[in-house]
Formats: sequence, C-alpha cells, structure tokens
Amino acid sequence: MLIKDHQAIRSPPDFLDETLRTLSLLLPSTDRRSKKWFRAKQERFHLDPKAGSCVHLNAAARQIDNFKYWRDRLLILKQAFDDSEPKTIGQWWNDDRKKVQWYTFWVAALVLALTITFGLIQSVTGVVQAWASFQSLHS
Repeated sequence: MLIKDHQAIRSPPDFLDETLRTLSLLLPSTDRRSKKWFRAKQERFHLDPKAGSCVHLNAAARQIDNFKYWRDRLLILKQAFDDSEPKTIGQWWNDDRKKVQWYTFWVAALVLALTITFGLIQSVTGVVQAWASFQSLHS
C-alpha cells in the first residue's frame, strides 16, 4: 500500500508527496528493466508492490529544484551516475549520456576495424603480387 493517508504518519504532507515523486524518479514505470529489477527486489525483500508503479514524471517535475527533502541524496545518486563509466562493449553501446563521446568512440572503433581490414587485404594482395612477380621472372 502506498502512503496516501497523510494523517497516519506524522510528516509534512509535502514530504510524503515528494517521497512518492522520488520513487517515480528512481523506479520509472515506463522502463521494463526497472520494473523487472523492482519485482525481483520486491519479492526478495517483501517491498510494497505499488512502489514500482508510481506515475510518470514529466521533465519539469524531474527538476532537482522540485525536491526539498530528498534533494541531497538525489544529487549524490546523480553524481555517482555521472561519474560511472561503461566497462563492457554492451555498456558502451547502450550508454548515451554523453552523445559526443559515444559517437567519437564508435567512429574510432569503426575506423580501427576498417584500418585493420584494409591493412590485411593490402598485405595479402602485396604477398600475392610479389609471388606472381617472382613466378613471372622465373618462367
């Protein structure tokens, strides 16, 4: 059961509303992977199943200035998220936080792959050409 009865808990009403918005921010109901992750945690730790189905926050509602009670902790989470770097190829492929860095990485990877491919082709062609030239001298 989500916290709806503000009088049952002695907290400012805006604290409870902000807590629900924070849950919406951390557990987006539109993201399948988040839902799947939360269901696994919910079953394991007996969490409130409705906590993972909060309303979607629009861009204006997600602004950090709208968070008074949870602001510092959200900023710590954002800093940790921004400081993390992808470690696997799959993470690099899915990481689109820094678009310029993402495109630069994949263009460099493509250039490297093409350089290696054409280098091998040129080497094989050179060996075949040298062999053919050597054969024509001795015939």
